Amino acid sequence: MSNSLEPTDHPAADNAEAVALTTTPKRWLTKRRLVVVGFVIALVAFAIYQGVSSSPNAESNVLTGRSGAPAINFSLPSVTTSHRVLSLSTFQGRPLVINFWASWCVPCRTEMPLLEKAYRPEGGKVAFVGIDTNDTPAAARSFLAKVHVSYPVASDTKGNLAAKYGIFGLPTTIFISANGKVLGRHIGEFFANTLSAALSQAFGK
Repeated sequence: MSNSLEPTDHPAADNAEAVALTTTPKRWLTKRRLVVVGFVIALVAFAIYQGVSSSPNAESNVLTGRSGAPAINFSLPSVTTSHRVLSLSTFQGRPLVINFWASWCVPCRTEMPLLEKAYRPEGGKVAFVGIDTNDTPAAARSFLAKVHVSYPVASDTKGNLAAKYGIFGLPTTIFISANGKVLGRHIGEFFANTLSAALSQAFGK
């Protein structure tokens, strides 16, 4: 009589156990390889997207919301000039670029020298105005002095004008025609190529 606790000699069971031991790691390795390959493919796809989105050929639609609706009027104090009030009528008869920004917004700070660089050659033919949003005039003045911005900047400490324009993030830039119609907006930071494309699309420059 044999004892159930004693080992028995069953070749079929031994073979099954051996197969399980050899195939399980292989299956695990295969799954791991698939995960790694998938991750690499995702990285490559992201790199391709980044390259395409920053290429000159990816700038055909830098403006959205080309409604043609009348621009919303505003009347706000100047950040840099005491007792001066800036309004939509201040720039009447000229194409207008309205840049909503804040001194605490890193992308806003990065793109502002580009806006200044685009503004200067226009010689006033295209007007620019910055709307310092949800910020303090003192903080805005401190930053503007560092980057030497020469176009006018208004203060909207509570963000009321941004709310009226339906703006949810900074920076956002709105392009207005000489007769006061909304030609489109650009959400997010401008780069040299996208700013040039936006000015071209809005004003034919």
